Amino acid sequence: MDQDSARRWIETRRAAAQREALEERTAGPRPAWAITSALALVALTGRLHGWPVPETEIDRREDEIARERWARLRGRLRPDVVPR
Repeated sequence: MDQDSARRWIETRRAAAQREALEERTAGPRPAWAITSALALVALTGRLHGWPVPETEIDRREDEIARERWARLRGRLRPDVVPR
């Protein structure tokens, strides 16, 4: 293989790799890969922290904020229902 042929081959491979990378970015993750990755993260979290994962003060506060907002929204949408 001469130098020009090698150079063209390398340029073609680089262009193909760039095109593949672009298509991967625009297509997003494949469903099977996404599910496998998510389940692996759940398994890792379980091994590291136990299952169910212990609740933190931040989790409790965020849950309370969500409940408060839901109660306000429900009250505005249905004034005949008393929020709990």
